Amino acid sequence: MIPKRRVHPLIKAVVALLLLAGVGLLFIRSVKDTRAEPYLVSASHLQNWTLGIDTAADADGAVVSLRPPPELPMNLFRQLFSRQMESLGTPSQPGIPLVLRREIPDDITADAVLAIAREAGLDRAVPSPKCVGYRRVSDPGITRQLYFMRFEVPGFDRFRQAVASRARPGFSAEGLSPVLMMAAQPDFTGWLPLTGDPNRDCIAPVTVE
Repeated sequence: MIPKRRVHPLIKAVVALLLLAGVGLLFIRSVKDTRAEPYLVSASHLQNWTLGIDTAADADGAVVSLRPPPELPMNLFRQLFSRQMESLGTPSQPGIPLVLRREIPDDITADAVLAIAREAGLDRAVPSPKCVGYRRVSDPGITRQLYFMRFEVPGFDRFRQAVASRARPGFSAEGLSPVLMMAAQPDFTGWLPLTGDPNRDCIAPVTVE
């Protein structure tokens, strides 16, 4: 009878580690593939957006937003949750921020901003979704993450340029991008303004059906 050849424990450990690493890589690839699947948006949800005055009092909050039909944020969150299965919060007033409170003087009322938005045609705008974006920031003791959808909005740039003549010093018409926040952890504080290279943020395309 030929005696069994004993495998050195170190070799067993190395093989086990390689197997675990392989499983881990497959899991990460699966998560990335799932995250990159196109999000579906109904064409009807890109119609009949409305302008609304935001009630948040913080300086980083919006004065006026372009708000979608309520079905759109709910549908996007369902798609996001089915992929990520994470505990995420949703915005209380979903909408594309048009101008932030800290960008304009205190004597410029929200109604005045609303009038500028209407003059720019934003009350008739049909937004066009470009991609779903993602940002993650790790700070000592906390990790923050945000999912959002980037849009092209007819009249958005015209509105920002019109606000410039009445804004605070240092205002930039390009200092805010048209994005709809979808979900965040732990909350939405400190994310605005969202600007930067869309190619860096985008993780999934959008299909309009």
